[in-house]
Amino acid sequence: MSWNPEIMSAVPECAWPGLVGGEPAARLASLFQLEQSQWLAPEVLRERQLRQAGLLLAHAEETIPFYRSRFASAGLDAHAPLTPEAWDSLPILRRDEVQKAGRKLLSRSIPKPHGKVAWTQTSGSTGQPVKVARTELVGHYWCVFTLRNHQWHERDFSGKLASIRAMKGGAPPPDGVAAASWGRATHGLFHTGKSFVLEVGASLTEQVDWLQKIDPAYLLTYPSNIRALADRCLERGIELPGLRQVQSVGEIVTPAMRNASREAWGAPLIDTYSSEEFGYIALQCPSSEGMHIQAENLLVELLDENGRPCAPGETGRLVITGLHNYAMPLIRYEIGDHAVAGERCACGRGLPVLSKILGRTRNMLVKESGEMVWPRFGVRRFREIAPIRQYQAIQKSFTEMHVRLVADRPLTPDQEARLIRHIRESLESPFEIALEYLDEIPRSKGGKYDVFVSEVS
Repeated sequence: MSWNPEIMSAVPECAWPGLVGGEPAARLASLFQLEQSQWLAPEVLRERQLRQAGLLLAHAEETIPFYRSRFASAGLDAHAPLTPEAWDSLPILRRDEVQKAGRKLLSRSIPKPHGKVAWTQTSGSTGQPVKVARTELVGHYWCVFTLRNHQWHERDFSGKLASIRAMKGGAPPPDGVAAASWGRATHGLFHTGKSFVLEVGASLTEQVDWLQKIDPAYLLTYPSNIRALADRCLERGIELPGLRQVQSVGEIVTPAMRNASREAWGAPLIDTYSSEEFGYIALQCPSSEGMHIQAENLLVELLDENGRPCAPGETGRLVITGLHNYAMPLIRYEIGDHAVAGERCACGRGLPVLSKILGRTRNMLVKESGEMVWPRFGVRRFREIAPIRQYQAIQKSFTEMHVRLVADRPLTPDQEARLIRHIRESLESPFEIALEYLDEIPRSKGGKYDVFVSEVS
């Protein structure tokens, strides 16, 4: 790997080799350790995870009554060496339990070296937002794994970084926001080019004009927005000659989205999987499209419907423990996402692999029998039938489906009939399907967009 950015020295008279101190030096030291730990064997990584988890459990038992009673009910001695069997005996923490417990999950004695506490909240796109407290130490690791992502994909910090995403706060400026650097992770450590942020609610025309004006080396946005931007650029013959990579966040990536990025801009799409509760959960391997779990910071379990670990190729629910959040530990927390377990990566890293991330439970089709399945629509066929740019299917009941469409023009009666027939055949179910035409399908408060949502509980 040839990634070798120049250090920003804290001592002006000593520009090279650079000297750093304080938090930037801590980030650099942690990144150095990650360079070594990624190559550890899976069993060694697991042993170290359990050792750190044992420290977390002892802290939770001592300072959080919620966990003290929970551990006692499971027969766990939080101060004994943590074994895999003892870990598996701990109950799964559900989303509704976290909401109900609220501040009861907050530690009464947070270690001072972990720094100040701040609160964050999930987007609440499911109608169930979760508030989580986290320390400056958690923020430190967020920065370090951001740097790992840059390192793995050999990003050139001298380039411009453009982000199109949901912006917090008041009304965003129409031309976005510019900053002198790439942000907190690189601050005080590496010289970078400028960064720019635009609200994802801007029209496609505004987004494309903005990107042409900036001419970024790197673009970060949602996968559905990547596809829309790529299609617009291809239609109008618009090029972004400086664009080297596109990074996706917040939604599920499909092969069609990766192909669109390469076709429109000649730029690979690099995926990330993260959450407000934990930060980075998995990063795309620099050698493949597999997603490496960030095992140094999280203990991630992929469990089948019987609570057993999934074998490679099997689909399961993700249960996650943040190993360094001593303010509000989430221990064996079922985040609500599903994924497919992967084989050990050919790159040689010992970090576990998710071969595919499928989405949240609410993105699953619910059958009358109670069975839940991942819907497959064969979306390539959509565009063969009619000029459909975007769609969203909403399951209203066991027999009713509402399909929103953004199309170049309203479909003819024949096209509508063919589309409805295709959807029924893809779902293998005779749904009553209602079509609705929109100029744009609205995104959630967090800027995300789901192609399928079930309202059946």
